[in-house]
Amino acid sequence: MAEPSVFEGFGLKFLYPDNWVLVERAKDEGDQGVMFDLPSGGFVSLETLPVTREDEAILSEVDLMLRDQYEEVERESVVLPGADPDELAMDLRFYYLDLMVISRVVLLDAPDSTREQMPIAGRILVQMQAESRDFDANELVFSALLKQIRDTP
Repeated sequence: MAEPSVFEGFGLKFLYPDNWVLVERAKDEGDQGVMFDLPSGGFVSLETLPVTREDEAILSEVDLMLRDQYEEVERESVVLPGADPDELAMDLRFYYLDLMVISRVVLLDAPDSTREQMPIAGRILVQMQAESRDFDANELVFSALLKQIRDTP
């Protein structure tokens, strides 16, 4: 069995499956986030956000971005196992090429280690998106990733 890969950046360190591909960011995208492509075609992205941004404004931006790209988008607030009290999460569902796609967006507090490196960072936005069967197949991995972020000192 293959060993998991390790990501280290902006105060975070976590394990992820070795078959996920770390996507190089363009220079104009900065170094405040990271994205992984899943072998099944989905992705996981993390972005640090300034403390000055309001949570609902952030979630609404993601919602509107998807609504601009896809005709019908369903939005549902969700409470995830192990979530901190101030953590917000929503599932967005839409069809793409006759496939149901789930985009789970989670907004959680940046750990102290992130704030030490990036004092303005207050929250981390995690987006996990895949076709519904692939999303279900990866949900335990997504949960483990969120737990690692939550448990970062």
